Amino acid sequence: MKNTELINYLSVENWHEFMRTKITPIRNYGQAIVSFWEFLKDLDGWHIDKVLREYPRLNVVFLGGVGRDGYRENSFAEAIKVMFGAKITDLKAYFSFVAQNLDPVVPIEVEKTEILKCIELIRDVANLIIDKAGVDVEENDKLQEEYVNNPDKIFEGLLKFLQHCVNVCVGFDEYMTFVWNIRKITKRYLNLIFPETKEDENFKFLREFLGFTELFVPEVDDASLRDEYTVYGFPDIYVDVDTSESFWKENWFERCSEIIKKAKTIGGLLLWLNRFVWRLTCEYYYHIDAHHGHEDELKKVLGVDNLVCPLYKYLGACKERLDRLNWKKDNVFLYNFFKDCYGRCMGIIDGTLIKNKNGLTVSRLFGFLDQIAPALFLGVYELVFVDKNKFILIKR
Repeated sequence: MKNTELINYLSVENWHEFMRTKITPIRNYGQAIVSFWEFLKDLDGWHIDKVLREYPRLNVVFLGGVGRDGYRENSFAEAIKVMFGAKITDLKAYFSFVAQNLDPVVPIEVEKTEILKCIELIRDVANLIIDKAGVDVEENDKLQEEYVNNPDKIFEGLLKFLQHCVNVCVGFDEYMTFVWNIRKITKRYLNLIFPETKEDENFKFLREFLGFTELFVPEVDDASLRDEYTVYGFPDIYVDVDTSESFWKENWFERCSEIIKKAKTIGGLLLWLNRFVWRLTCEYYYHIDAHHGHEDELKKVLGVDNLVCPLYKYLGACKERLDRLNWKKDNVFLYNFFKDCYGRCMGIIDGTLIKNKNGLTVSRLFGFLDQIAPALFLGVYELVFVDKNKFILIKR
């Protein structure tokens, strides 16, 4: 694995500039989109005739591309319904009133979609990152009012939001990728990839600014080996709750919201931001593209090459990198694993000692950590330490 320059990541000023240029636009556009939805939500239950009398500019929101037979394909109003959960509750009744020259006293309905929940989480975690890092930025009040006053531009705002989100993803931005690479790493491998971390001052910066923390300390007598194979990372991301079956079933957004409010490290919050962006783009990106006629706009804003899920694009590049390194996944599973009741790959940390290639007696766990290190660094695999005796290995 080629050594990587660490100097850029050892400056508070550099990190603040990254947050001003990359994180703040996500916060601002996210807030503007949420403000637009909140404006619509305040109208929930109003009759459409009252809505359009008081806010004629919302005609495109509720009736753009709507006909007697319902929503036309790729219509503006259909996209609003899917993205923002806003619609006229009974279109047939609406057109019946209009045909009789009567006021269409048909209520509108505005619900919070999963897309909006994800955008809210992205906005919230971006805010938390800015606050925790102490970055001096101002909120963009004009942008917050932009789409309320000009609802026909809301999808332009959404596309800009997506662009900023993709640009900050792991694999697309060097600062986010750095945090990702060190989210679970032994001190031995950290020192190998970033030799500058052998200097106490540099290691201290990672701990104090990003929140780089001990996640697992092996129970061995040899102090040198214990130091080398201590696993560091960020305690706020990819923990045991993540591997719980119930975590994924209901109220995922609400649960994540509670977790990020309690997060204590900048590194952990950045990884949550990346995670929410991956969820938004992977689950909803093609939905926006394929079903709402914005393919040309997306290509213009994001570029033809970026019109893919950034997670899959990144993992594809990682697997190619591992192939070039001749890394063999089969060697990883020489360690003692078993499947638990959820089908998770569980490893038992035991005290068995073996001799390494240099003839030194070491723990079997150390051999495993050395073998998994390149794939863990890139993120193809994830380690979750359940306790001092067990860990879960997850293939991404």
